Amino acid sequence: MVTSSSPTHLSSKESYAKGLLAELRQMTLTSQQEDGLLNHAQAAVVLEVSTRRISELVELGKLKRHDFLGRTYVSVKDVLARRAADVKAGRPARSIGKRLAMAAKFVAKYDPVNAAVDVITPEPKKKKSK
Repeated sequence: MVTSSSPTHLSSKESYAKGLLAELRQMTLTSQQEDGLLNHAQAAVVLEVSTRRISELVELGKLKRHDFLGRTYVSVKDVLARRAADVKAGRPARSIGKRLAMAAKFVAKYDPVNAAVDVITPEPKKKKSK
């Protein structure tokens, strides 16, 4: 005797499939609106940074996060805009006021003994390479 699947089992499979299809449709629409979606590894290659940096940019709100089917994506529009902005790596340059303040702080800590040692001690000569 062959038993059939229970109706609740079929309905849960059907509802799961409908949920997946709805998410795929939403992913397709979002992909069209954003000129495509990239995973973090792909975005990292385009921006020439690490995948960790992509995660940081998402956390900072610099790149928009899209979650579909248990995966995280970023907008191609956002990635290309960030690449076009040509953002420089590292800290921004200090203003003149901040540089002067740093110099004043350094001079204030520089005592006469250190100055005398610097005057007496010659600079080391660089070795010539052949």
